[in-house]
Amino acid sequence: MHAGLLFVKAPDRAKTRLRAALGAKEMADLTRALIADALDLLEAADFLRWWVVSDDDAVLEDSGRRGFDAVRDSGAGLNEAATAAIGAVMRAGATSATLLACDVPLATAEDLRDVLDTGETSDVVVVPGARGGTNALHLSPPDAIPPGFGEGSLGLHLQRAQEAGLRAVILALPRLELDLDLPEDLDEFLTRGPSGHVAAVLRGSAAR
Repeated sequence: MHAGLLFVKAPDRAKTRLRAALGAKEMADLTRALIADALDLLEAADFLRWWVVSDDDAVLEDSGRRGFDAVRDSGAGLNEAATAAIGAVMRAGATSATLLACDVPLATAEDLRDVLDTGETSDVVVVPGARGGTNALHLSPPDAIPPGFGEGSLGLHLQRAQEAGLRAVILALPRLELDLDLPEDLDEFLTRGPSGHVAAVLRGSAAR
């Protein structure tokens, strides 16, 4: 079984670097829209068994209603949450894990299929973000390397794979590369003619 792990911060803690560019209502709408688009993506990518990792009760409840498993984030940090979630999927019998950020609203099921297919011949697949981070990480087995999300995580994941003697590849996927962290990311997102909940929120905000 191939597992997928989606990481979702509580809406009131998410996207702090965007708060100066958006009003309170727009910020709240955006965080809810990001979660809605992400859960829609999980439903489309049903070739993975999905766990949603969050510290927010409402997110976990909504995920459960939509048929996804849940792992509670203790709040100790993303990498600690990822390590706990990896343990959960391994206990469930997963042979691989695809770890995914919540703030990549352009991502498609086809992108995730590409990640999984690349993982058939690689132990570690790293999908880069725009600023040297990691927007998706495929590990086979799920504990192939410790997760090291954060600044410079692309290089760190490759380094850990090399130190472990594992085959690692960088898989550049333009839709998965764009995450919404800074105000300029919102403009870039809209230039790509997106659809979905996030696009509706941002277009509505721009029209006001």
